[in-house]
Amino acid sequence: MEKKTEKNVAVETAQITDGRLAAVRDLIFGENILQYNSEFEDVFNKIKILENETQKNLENAVITLERKVSDLEGLMDHKFQDLNEDLDKKLNELDDEKADRKKLGKALEKIALMLQE
Repeated sequence: MEKKTEKNVAVETAQITDGRLAAVRDLIFGENILQYNSEFEDVFNKIKILENETQKNLENAVITLERKVSDLEGLMDHKFQDLNEDLDKKLNELDDEKADRKKLGKALEKIALMLQE
């Protein structure tokens, strides 16, 4: 029984000492701690706002890039269709019996130049 009582007394003494130390700490540093807590809260709020803004900017950038890629795909499809039509037109102009190599060469060169643009 004496051991339990001694332990209880030791615990109570430690709690009283901790309470006194906390009171002294609050008296000495209380104002500074409140100021630091307020400043940290402001910093955390600013970080959160910047994080949200960055996320929105990233989402907008992704949407813009997807739209531009889609436009580019449409433009490329249109250009390939035009080139195919031009090739078909040039091939129809060639004689059915014998292909004129000079005309075919020039048509292919023109297509190559259009692809390089």
